[in-house]
Amino acid sequence: MNTPQLSDRPATSEGPYRAPNCLTRGSSSGSLFHPEGFSLWRVVGELHGGAELEWSTEHGDEAVFVQSGILDCDGRQLTDGSTLIVEAGASIVVRSVGVTQVVHFGTVAAASPTGGLLGGPAGQGRGIHVVRPQEAPSVHFGGGDNATSVYFADGTCRSCRIALFLYDGSIFAEGYAGASHFHSEDEIMHVLDGELHVGPLTVARGACIAVPQNVRYCFRTSGPFRYLGYRADVSTAVVQPGTDPVLETVANLTSTATTNPVRTNSR
Repeated sequence: MNTPQLSDRPATSEGPYRAPNCLTRGSSSGSLFHPEGFSLWRVVGELHGGAELEWSTEHGDEAVFVQSGILDCDGRQLTDGSTLIVEAGASIVVRSVGVTQVVHFGTVAAASPTGGLLGGPAGQGRGIHVVRPQEAPSVHFGGGDNATSVYFADGTCRSCRIALFLYDGSIFAEGYAGASHFHSEDEIMHVLDGELHVGPLTVARGACIAVPQNVRYCFRTSGPFRYLGYRADVSTAVVQPGTDPVLETVANLTSTATTNPVRTNSR
């Protein structure tokens, strides 16, 4: 796979939940997106009241974003806009309180990455993170962009390397055009609102696109938008050919946000 691949249509909750690495109990449905040979996957799912997701120890770092409803995790409740990070090897059961709609991301690897930019995470003390939107750090891009990325995880955790962020372009009433760039890691971009135009592809609300590492791309929109970006490890981005890669952690992006290395212009 050496070009971006689009989910065939906006996902609907049809058929089994089908997340590769967890057991589902109770009433649920979902739609799996996993291009052949790609390292990442995404499920858009619906869990009815009392439905459970259970992870054993055979999985990599995964993330479950709650679009609507409530998930209960050992007495901690995740509501709209919250994210559950399940670190590699962690055993956990979560239960839906009423009808809950989720976007679930994971990797085909059954362990955390070890050869990335920051090396492997600690092998002990792995578990879960419950990250509510008001608790997540954000990066406000300048340089003519003025959008915001909310980071539920940026790969710098002691015990995991997962990166998951919500890129909020709600301010772009007349649309947006991003700079051509590429990342050092595979990525899935899931559209929550609006639509993205990536070359000839249109990624509608509820659909997603898989972008392989080191493949240059850009996107544009005709109005406001929001999307979730998921990577299995810390990434760098390169905009202009020949320029230095930019490390995509919250700390580094915050220090360079006024120049906005990836998303440079709106329209």
